[in-house]
Amino acid sequence: MYLRDHGMELPAGVLVMSPWTDLTNSGASYQTNFDRDPQFGGTTDNMLFHSSYIGSEDPKNPYISPLFGSFEKLPPVLFQVGSEEVLLDDTLRAADKVRKAHGKLRVTVYEGMFHVFQMALRLIPESRDAWEEVGRFLEVIYRIERKKEGKTVKRVKSGRERSRSEA
Repeated sequence: MYLRDHGMELPAGVLVMSPWTDLTNSGASYQTNFDRDPQFGGTTDNMLFHSSYIGSEDPKNPYISPLFGSFEKLPPVLFQVGSEEVLLDDTLRAADKVRKAHGKLRVTVYEGMFHVFQMALRLIPESRDAWEEVGRFLEVIYRIERKKEGKTVKRVKSGRERSRSEA
C-alpha cells in the first residue's frame, strides 16, 4: 500500500503466509481459535496483544494494519493461512477486501494447520502443498513456462562395451 500510495514500483505479486493484518485484533478467530492456536493461543501475553511495533501510532493506521487500508490497484496476492490460527480472520477479511476491490487473489485455508505451518517444509504434507502452491503462483505472476517432462520413446544405450561375439 505504501509503495502504491507513494507512486513507487509495485512488485509483480504479493505472497502472505498467516498475515497479521489487523493490529486491533478484532477478528472473531482471536476468540474462536484462542484454545487451538499453538503459537498465539491460550494467552494474551504475546506480541499480538503487546506489540512495541505500534508504538504511539493508531493501530488502525493502514500502513500498520493493512486491513484498514485501500486494496485498490494492488498486484495479485496469494494468501495462505491455517484453519487453527487466531490470525485466520485477518487473512479472510483482507482477502475479502482484495476481492471487493476487484483484485486478483488466491486464498487457501489449510485445514488443521497452525501459524506459519509452511516453515515445516518437507516434514508435513500441508507444508509441501503450500510451497507447491507458492511455486505455481510465482510461475503465473512471472510468466514462467515449465516444459512438461517428455515420455521416453526409445531407450538408447551408449558407451557399453561390445561383447566378443559382436566384434
